[in-house]
Amino acid sequence: PGPVTIEVPEPADDEPADAEGPEVDDPEQLAEAEEVARAARSTRPVKKKRAAEAADDEPAATAGARPVRKKKPAAEAAAPTRKSARTPKRREAAGGGRRRRTTPAQFVRESVAELRKVVWPTGSQVRQYFVVVLAFVLFVITFVGLLDFGLGWLLLKALG
Repeated sequence: PGPVTIEVPEPADDEPADAEGPEVDDPEQLAEAEEVARAARSTRPVKKKRAAEAADDEPAATAGARPVRKKKPAAEAAAPTRKSARTPKRREAAGGGRRRRTTPAQFVRESVAELRKVVWPTGSQVRQYFVVVLAFVLFVITFVGLLDFGLGWLLLKALG
């Protein structure tokens, strides 16, 4: 690190300014503190060096540089990797080129299996939902009816 500067606050308006600077009680202690300050690391952020610059100065591991991805040999890079065998879902989706049609019996079996997964509402929930839906529908009917009546009345006044 470079030289350390010590900032001395300016005196307030009511304090007299010292001609020589701040008063030092113990010059040995001041010299020791200045030495410690010179040896201390700066808390200022340091810009990281790039890998190429770090290789010149110090090893990359200590420079804080990003790890460098190793390059694959040309033979490995050119050939794309593929799975050796298809997974069961891929095999089913591909169907070997042809998709098999679902029979009516298989369709019913799958439908029943899906319906077993459904969480059916209780009787009290059904009644509660029915009342909520009925109230909403009656509100919408009333609103649309009032709009129809009001706009019809305005048209009769304007054109009649």
